[in-house]
Amino acid sequence: MSEDAPADPVQGAEATNETQPKVEKGEPINVVVKDQHGIELHFKVRKTTKFDKIMKAYCDKKSFQLNQLRFLYDGERLKPDQSPEEVEMEDGDVIDCVMQQIGGH
Repeated sequence: MSEDAPADPVQGAEATNETQPKVEKGEPINVVVKDQHGIELHFKVRKTTKFDKIMKAYCDKKSFQLNQLRFLYDGERLKPDQSPEEVEMEDGDVIDCVMQQIGGH
């Protein structure tokens, strides 16, 4: 009987650890940045990673400056201080990248 008493709390602790789904927020997702020509660049990021990091990495890879490009998700412009979690992005979602257009009189 004394052997059963210590085993129960250990089993209870294991069950408690398994029921915590908070690990999902830290798990990485795959995000695709697609340019106007259909060329894709894939990034593996956490849902809490700010888009600023993704945008800068994309610009470095493609030799652009951040102010030359616009990043859109579901037709809405992404802000550098937002994260995939904030815009409800899921694994495999696509961010559209377009050149900034200036003009019009």
